[in-house]
Amino acid sequence: MNKKLFLSLAILMMSIVGFAQKPNAALDYNEKMSWWRDAKFGMFIHWGPYSMYGGVYNGFNQQRGGAEWIMNRCKIPVMEYRAKASTFNPTNWNADEVVKLAKETGMKYMVFTTKHHDGFAMFQSNASNFNMVDYTPFKRDVIDEFVKACRKYDMKFGFYYSQSQDWCNSGGATAHKLMHEGWPNPDSLRINEFTAANRGAWDCMQTNNTFDEYFHKVALPQVKELLERYSDVSVIWWDTPMSITDEQASSLLEELAKYPQVITNDRLKRPNFAGDFKTPEGLIPKSEDIVGVDWETCMNIGSSWGYKSWENKWKSPNELIKNLTSIAARGGNYLLNIGPTPLGDVPSEAKSRLHEMGKWMQVYGEAIYGTRRSLIYPTWGECTRKDVGNKTILYLCVSEWPKDGKLIFDANYKIKKASLLHDNSALKVDRKKRQIVIQVPQQAPNEYVSVIKLELNEKLPVNELISNTAKYFEILDEQK
Repeated sequence: MNKKLFLSLAILMMSIVGFAQKPNAALDYNEKMSWWRDAKFGMFIHWGPYSMYGGVYNGFNQQRGGAEWIMNRCKIPVMEYRAKASTFNPTNWNADEVVKLAKETGMKYMVFTTKHHDGFAMFQSNASNFNMVDYTPFKRDVIDEFVKACRKYDMKFGFYYSQSQDWCNSGGATAHKLMHEGWPNPDSLRINEFTAANRGAWDCMQTNNTFDEYFHKVALPQVKELLERYSDVSVIWWDTPMSITDEQASSLLEELAKYPQVITNDRLKRPNFAGDFKTPEGLIPKSEDIVGVDWETCMNIGSSWGYKSWENKWKSPNELIKNLTSIAARGGNYLLNIGPTPLGDVPSEAKSRLHEMGKWMQVYGEAIYGTRRSLIYPTWGECTRKDVGNKTILYLCVSEWPKDGKLIFDANYKIKKASLLHDNSALKVDRKKRQIVIQVPQQAPNEYVSVIKLELNEKLPVNELISNTAKYFEILDEQK
């Protein structure tokens, strides 16, 4: 073996070992959360065989909820859903392209649904053959490809895992939904009676095992598989706790304890397992509801988490960018969801909106990344904050540009400099009593949100964060 070849192999082996090593050093809470607090913007991906239905069953549009819930809401029999899943063949899927899209959008991390409530694993699993590799003609491990692409593009990655609900592996929890939420089945009355008597189940195959049997046979082993294979994972995103007990939740936490860098949300088991951050769903919370805690709004670009073929409620780029500035100004993160098509493509409507966000972030990202909540709520937009040494910088994210060329800021700060962020051009500032008046151009620099950088000659009082509390937000699709 020549010296160059030996060196190349040695470097390759070191890289593999580096990825396989389990981080075992204990991390201070603030140290663990540091990258996440700075990131501000991430991509959520909901994808599975449910995308093949596109929110349509037996010729009827699903009546309520996200299209990823179609099996439950339309009460599709287990064997029928499994048969459909066995044809899942997303030949256009390209993990590199999706991760690059997230990076170009300005996102700093990604969270992928490794197993949603339908029980289908997007990775090869020894715990259940109902998975992407063993059950479909695609035969490729989507999660493995996703992780490799994230590593390649230096993107933090996380795994969504539905720890309680599972509609295809017997014993999993089944949220109780009524038949009219799916399609006008002539047997609706009988089916509703059955689900009421069987804790939400609509198929006898779902009740062959107890939840405890399911948990120890499928859920816990699959979480172990993911953690052992991808020990550099950054986030575990639980969902709809439902049937899980404190003891079972503790079993999952015991596994996570081996990976101290992993951040988790507040949906493992409520209220006894608060996690590291709160998860308001589809909304921007009131400032008083997230005082002192870390939080992340998960939200769709459209109206559904999973792909919906008849989607007609796409959010505009303006709304999405305003959401991002509002969330950052309140100290949260924005986890924005896409639902790939059955072939694995990102819908063009979603892609075009992400491109617009990416263009905005290239110019104004400084006003988002690494910022903290400002506790300032102006009428013309939002205000984020960044402390540099003994000085504070405020980023005035203006969505309602003043027609008279005067931006009025109700404050009495010591101003060092005001400038337009996109070109660093200085702006004249006048102070009148407890108001700051900034002279701005007649025309807004950006069609969505323009940003003024306000550098202070003082450091404002620090807003301390605490570890998470028992307060939590509603999970929209969880049985109440």
